[in-house]
Amino acid sequence: MRKGLEKLIFARLFSILLMFIVISSGCSTFNFNPNQPVGKENSEANQLASPILPGKFLIRVAPYVFLSDFEIQKDLPLFDELAKLRDQVYTDLKLPESSTMIQVYLFEDREKYDKFMVSKYPKLPSRRAFFVAQTRGVGRSEDLLIYTYWGERVQQDLRHELTHALLHSVLKDVPLWLDEGLAEYYELSPDKKGINRQHVEHLRKDLNNEFRPDLIRLELMDEVGKMNRAEYRESWAWVHYFLHSTPENKRVLLAFMQILRENPSPGSLREKLIEVIQLPESELQNHIMKLNLPSAEKVRIPAGS
Repeated sequence: MRKGLEKLIFARLFSILLMFIVISSGCSTFNFNPNQPVGKENSEANQLASPILPGKFLIRVAPYVFLSDFEIQKDLPLFDELAKLRDQVYTDLKLPESSTMIQVYLFEDREKYDKFMVSKYPKLPSRRAFFVAQTRGVGRSEDLLIYTYWGERVQQDLRHELTHALLHSVLKDVPLWLDEGLAEYYELSPDKKGINRQHVEHLRKDLNNEFRPDLIRLELMDEVGKMNRAEYRESWAWVHYFLHSTPENKRVLLAFMQILRENPSPGSLREKLIEVIQLPESELQNHIMKLNLPSAEKVRIPAGS
């Protein structure tokens, strides 16, 4: 009788504990720390199982939250520039502002970053940084997450990935080529006016070697792992062409962005463009050849952490 009672009590306690674990796992990443151990044994097991997310230090620069395991100066010019990036993107593209929180996980070095990414997202290609829109559940909003590390190109990488997050916070979806083209455009500091010197030099060389732009091909791409540097360069070129060639071309892009606010499948942007201009690929080639390049400069390295 006593043993039966003990089994009943144990089963009841186990059921309560299981229910608590299930309820807790539904919390968002920012409000619930997935790295926080229940006990010493669990902590050691977790560390052996997979790398953990940074979270010892927090810097809030609306709408971003930067999380790291190493201390970073809060008054770095980098954070002021990133705060202005939101206004730049939304103003240029005539999009409404969003207050959706964007979580940025900054690893101390490439080794720790790579170790986490391989463990968490083994199917993603190797990149210095990644943006991930993680759905919380059926009918619920997304967590906008960025993973990168504190390296020499952290400023460029953060501008690139934050552009993705800013777009996805106000749009239903973004075609892959356009998403990457805009991120390549805005990863540059505002004084460059979106001109990527290396992209232009490569594109001009490619054009002399029989490369021809193909927006139809870009629009059919739906996996980031299949995009090589050539596709990134061409995507950037199309974005720069839309924004800086003619007022008519810019209106086509801005109208397309408005459609994306409500419709995740708006159709082909090229089909809308050829209503304005008959040979867009030829016009893009001319645009690339006529661009005035900014002077070459060294990559800016942020002040020490």
